[in-house]
Amino acid sequence: MILVTVIISTALSQVTNNSNVNSTINLTRNINESKIITVIDAVGDIECSNNLHDQIKKDNPTLFISLGDLCYKKDLTNYINTYSDFKKANKIACVIGNHDSEEDGNLKILNETQQYCGDHWYRKIANDTTLLIGLNTNGDTKLQAKWGQSLVTNSTLMKGIKNVMLLAHKPAHTPPNSHHPASNSTVQMFSAIGSNISKSIQVYEITGHNHFMAESSNGQWFISGAGARSHYEGSSNSAWPFVNNKDYGYLQIKINNTDGKVLSSHFYGLDGRLIH
Repeated sequence: MILVTVIISTALSQVTNNSNVNSTINLTRNINESKIITVIDAVGDIECSNNLHDQIKKDNPTLFISLGDLCYKKDLTNYINTYSDFKKANKIACVIGNHDSEEDGNLKILNETQQYCGDHWYRKIANDTTLLIGLNTNGDTKLQAKWGQSLVTNSTLMKGIKNVMLLAHKPAHTPPNSHHPASNSTVQMFSAIGSNISKSIQVYEITGHNHFMAESSNGQWFISGAGARSHYEGSSNSAWPFVNNKDYGYLQIKINNTDGKVLSSHFYGLDGRLIH
């Protein structure tokens, strides 16, 4: 496979700190991206002592997205050190989880995670056919809803977009009997953004928080929280035919760079074996 280097402008917009002071961070990242396919690996609820890092490195994805709860320490040092090679290669993005904030963490790790990941952000990938929107479900969800709406209603920004992927730690949709059901603030934020997206665009929700792997029957909602913390309960039904709380693994999505078509979405184990 021939690799080329493309320049992707990443806007990490309206980063909010505890003083309620908003700032805008613009970063330009070089990402090695296939001429044909963009590959995303995504998982949350991450332990830094298992095989996840090595397996993702073997995949060599275009982008590795950490879906919050970044190694469960008092600060972000362990996560930063573990994934420093991905950072150096400009192939990592992340969102804030409850253990990376004051809910189940502390102010220190929140500030570090906001600086490293951005409070909320957007990014175009796959030859500008796919828009990633990273959201902080422990942040100001009303502010982010308005910010997200401003993105998806911007005709210049949305030109050529075929997919919008909403990325967060806490989900807006969950399988039955989930340990963490969807919270109203998250549902309202996702709905406010999603309802303003053109019907011709595919909208995906990719989250963690519940410690299992799950995919909805509509193929648009994914929970990838099996980064190796103890599994949580969850049940399958017609809306959620795949729920796996026995294995640890991650989600991989492949996108055609030419037309933006999502070619596949699979879960893989930490040993690289296909699970679903």
